[in-house]
Amino acid sequence: MPSDQPAPYLRASDADREAAAERLRVASVDGRLESEELEQRLAAVYAARWVPELARITADITPAPPAAPPLPPVPYGYGPPVAYAPPGPTTNGMAVASLISGFVWFGWLGSIMAVIFGHVALGQISRSGGRESGRGMAIAGLVLGYIGISTLLFTIIVIAASSH
Repeated sequence: MPSDQPAPYLRASDADREAAAERLRVASVDGRLESEELEQRLAAVYAARWVPELARITADITPAPPAAPPLPPVPYGYGPPVAYAPPGPTTNGMAVASLISGFVWFGWLGSIMAVIFGHVALGQISRSGGRESGRGMAIAGLVLGYIGISTLLFTIIVIAASSH
């Protein structure tokens, strides 16, 4: 079935009836219908239940609605509008700080900071409801921090044992 013809047995909406009535009014203003015939056809339009009825009432007075004009060419670099996509999760800054502190430990101070930052980051990530990521970095920073702290404790024990 051609796309410009209404589908059979499609119920007419109020908007369909108003569009048909407007076509009749325009035809009357253009002199294609007399006022008496306009009234008869308007009554038939408002009583119509099906789209094909509306098409039959207006078929002899108006051609099919004009096609939409073609769109102008799009300049290079400009495309169709992009649908909005909500931003994805952001990486937690404390998780990054924990990982960096775990790698760069200044006299074991970095290890202590890595553990602190790691625990804070895990708490923030769990409370964010999926808006923040970085759990793996926080855990890696914690592991490196605990390794650094255990190395510090082992060194202190070895130095204390060797001094006796």
